[in-house]
Amino acid sequence: MVAPTRTLQGIVLSREESGEGSLRIRVFSSEEGLVLVYKRLASKRASGSLPDLFDEVELRLSRPRSGGDSVSFASEWRPLHRRPELARGQLRLETASALSLLYQRNGAHLAEPAPAAKLLANALDSLVAGYSPDAVHLKALYRFARVEGYPVKEDWWQSLPLEQRQAAVETLNVPLRKLVQDECATAEILESLRLWLNAETELRC
Repeated sequence: MVAPTRTLQGIVLSREESGEGSLRIRVFSSEEGLVLVYKRLASKRASGSLPDLFDEVELRLSRPRSGGDSVSFASEWRPLHRRPELARGQLRLETASALSLLYQRNGAHLAEPAPAAKLLANALDSLVAGYSPDAVHLKALYRFARVEGYPVKEDWWQSLPLEQRQAAVETLNVPLRKLVQDECATAEILESLRLWLNAETELRC
């Protein structure tokens, strides 16, 4: 009997060799949230044709029927949207990697993955466009927390010193293309939000 298949679309968060002739790939999908899939490696030469980090891809998955926990294998894949620019700047890559970790650590049990998936895609595209990595990260982290229902505006923002509150309002509300900011101040606000989320919520970032 042919194993059942399904199609999955999402953003590649991580890829690593599993040590069993397969590539372990974590994908965040607007429909299924965080999904772990495997892609069999035919040879080392094939690695160049595999999904790359931060790409949006469509995967055809097969799931064995035989007992135990089923594992999804990608039999086919095709790129929908590539983001090679993210590997061409250290700060871009570091921020994209931090966002990837945010979704890997917190994306498995989201009640509504679709808004989070759209948020991730927009943040990665903003990095590709060359906007401030810290501003992109701050906006994404703040909005991710709000989507998950945490009182970031009522609690975290209110706890900031007046000057930082004003800077945070500007960074969070002004579109990136119009934003003029103090990079050091933005980095401090970002770190404040990250620490607050780790201490006061179930998110890990």
